[in-house]
Amino acid sequence: MKSNFIKTHKGKRSTLLYVGKVCVTLMLICQLAIAQSQTTVSGRVVNSANEPLSGVSVNISGTAAATTTDDKGVYKITAPTGNETITFSYLGMKTQEMAISGRTTIDVILEVSGTDLDEVVVVGYGRQSRETLTTAISKVDSKVFENVPYSNAASALQGSVSGVRVQSTSGQPGAAPRIIVRGGTSINNPNGAAPLYIIDGIVRTDMNNINPYDIESMQVLKDASSTAIYGARGSNGVVIVTTKSGKSGSARVSYSYDHTLSEVGKMYDLVNARQYLELNRSGVVNRDAKFGDETSRLILPMGYGTGNDLTNNTAFTTQYLTPENEYKLNEGWQSMPDPADPTKTLIFQDNDFQALTYQTGSSKNHHVSVSGGGEKATFHAAAGYLDNEGTVITTGYKRYNVDLNGELKVNDKLNVFGRVQFSNASQKNSSFGTDVTFYRSAGLAPTAKVYFEDGTLAPGTNSGIGNPLYHMNTLVDKNSVDNLTIALGG
Repeated sequence: MKSNFIKTHKGKRSTLLYVGKVCVTLMLICQLAIAQSQTTVSGRVVNSANEPLSGVSVNISGTAAATTTDDKGVYKITAPTGNETITFSYLGMKTQEMAISGRTTIDVILEVSGTDLDEVVVVGYGRQSRETLTTAISKVDSKVFENVPYSNAASALQGSVSGVRVQSTSGQPGAAPRIIVRGGTSINNPNGAAPLYIIDGIVRTDMNNINPYDIESMQVLKDASSTAIYGARGSNGVVIVTTKSGKSGSARVSYSYDHTLSEVGKMYDLVNARQYLELNRSGVVNRDAKFGDETSRLILPMGYGTGNDLTNNTAFTTQYLTPENEYKLNEGWQSMPDPADPTKTLIFQDNDFQALTYQTGSSKNHHVSVSGGGEKATFHAAAGYLDNEGTVITTGYKRYNVDLNGELKVNDKLNVFGRVQFSNASQKNSSFGTDVTFYRSAGLAPTAKVYFEDGTLAPGTNSGIGNPLYHMNTLVDKNSVDNLTIALGG
């Protein structure tokens, strides 16, 4: 029994050894077959000046096999049999495809891509390839209009076109910027040399009230070629704007909305009412002065004198505390010992007229468009609405835009097109003027009245140094402009 067991055991071990040898042999055969079905290709990638290109993408067409060149332009990649093409791609260079054809070394020279030269530019008398263009023309990237909201489309030129100076001369919502091309042409008035604007082939003095979302392209002509085309009117440069039109294909509907907020960058650092009274009432009390006695100087109408009451006849709140007016302390009024006479108590309001003059500006812009067509006819329709509230109270800008256009191919020799553009823009401006709005109203005494006892707005002493809430709400400068453009042609 023992010898039989050992013999049987030895028989099983021999069988296992045989099976193991067979598996190893099969694995070697598979590896050899795989190795024979793959090809390792290496090489170097350079430019036309024989300079190595680092970071060139190298991939086997139709597979996920890919690599990149190193600092010396060298690459190495394994290509499965059946995939006999390698693709070399690099930003700014023409993409090349090379057949392996049994080779293990493939060196490549990449050439500069000429794609940008095929760009078509509007030159005033038609369209021309940038490759053949010799005049000074700059084109605004269309992404500028998509990424940054503008209430005035001319602001898109700022920082995006060389040789063009764009200045915001007003914080008024919707205000047009000042545009000077290549420094202007007048020594006496360098800031008055505005360019000529061409909107869809129509001459205009500005591009106000054009919806930026409706613009397809914008070019600036900056040299003598603009004068050759438009005469003396183009001597200060020409801004050419082309709006969007229909394209063949299925109907496309798009909607855009942006909402932006704006704040005043910096305000004046002014004293509060308590500090104002401390400084001024201490300063005017001088028993040895030559300009009247103490009482006369304490009732000066500058917000730090006493004697005012709660009627509508007074512009300031400063007064002595009495049983008749002590209830004002429960309404938020403040009190302090009188620096001129500490035995008495002053009551007053502390009003920050800068905070009352400014607000958080808000701009809401809606735009919807529909376009499409077939081989013989195309159409485009768009509508927009902008509501822009300024950072100064009561200022704002609203705009409605409608753009309709279409083109019909009557036959091989005749195309008919039509375009209708309408805009309605309204502005609300500060009637104060710059000096009063931004300077004098900020210097109004913080003890001045904002509201009377009956809840109505207090005007102050006069419009030059009065309550900005009163004057800005009662003297609002409004204007509205309608613009209609109709173009037909063939």
